[in-house]
Amino acid sequence: MPGASLRLVIITPEKPVLERAVDSVALPAWDGEMGVLPGHAAALVQLREGILRYKDGGDTGVFAVMGGFAEVFRDEVAVFAEAAELAEEIDGEKARQDVEKAKSALASRHPDMDIDAAEAALKVALLRLKAKTALPRRRAMRG
Repeated sequence: MPGASLRLVIITPEKPVLERAVDSVALPAWDGEMGVLPGHAAALVQLREGILRYKDGGDTGVFAVMGGFAEVFRDEVAVFAEAAELAEEIDGEKARQDVEKAKSALASRHPDMDIDAAEAALKVALLRLKAKTALPRRRAMRG
């Protein structure tokens, strides 16, 4: 199917994050990464925290996605994420600092600490850092 494309839409509870035509999408599905190309069968997929990638010609986009679900239907991939952040917009140094801060908080074992909140903060910080380092070496273009 030369010239075929997918319409990728990423929506969070706060706002629509992205809408563009792409060649392919890789989703962080609950049971492993799922690739989607034009003509893919209809699917409803639960997402885990992970990296969402899309390709559009030579352009590669990378998002940190915090759970949700995706619907694939008629050459459209609609992602409804709890949160999604474009890797290019992530401050790598701040993400590293957030990882260290969360690790220190967990290591302190302070009796008033909310362990679930500290573990969640660590998970988010690690995902943001992973997304930042998943960017292609050349600068990805914004769409």
